[in-house]
Amino acid sequence: MLIEYTVTITTNGSGAATVYLGSRIRGRIVALKYAPGTIDTGGDLTITGETSAIPILTKANAGTSDVWFFPVAAANKVADGAASSLTEVPVWLYNERVKVVVAQGGDTKTGTMTLWVDEPVVG
Repeated sequence: MLIEYTVTITTNGSGAATVYLGSRIRGRIVALKYAPGTIDTGGDLTITGETSAIPILTKANAGTSDVWFFPVAAANKVADGAASSLTEVPVWLYNERVKVVVAQGGDTKTGTMTLWVDEPVVG
């Protein structure tokens, strides 16, 4: 089942913010929508799993227009960790929040981040 999580981002006086999406997310990340609102064009995004630190997305100078992202990860071979010929695999989370860090977003600016996750139906 597709689940949507949205959070408001408000930067502090130095242009930084850290916010969290969800609580115990379990599933495949499908999409992210960044709506910068008043956040400066030079705002940098770093998005990870809160406890696992699994990388989800890094975007420098994210801009001032709404933008969609469909994150995937680089695949590795089991035998030696080398890059696989299968180059893109889904990003999965298990029982954690998504951490969104903004840097260089401007003094006291606001925007939003929305996450869609395909979570299995249990029961």
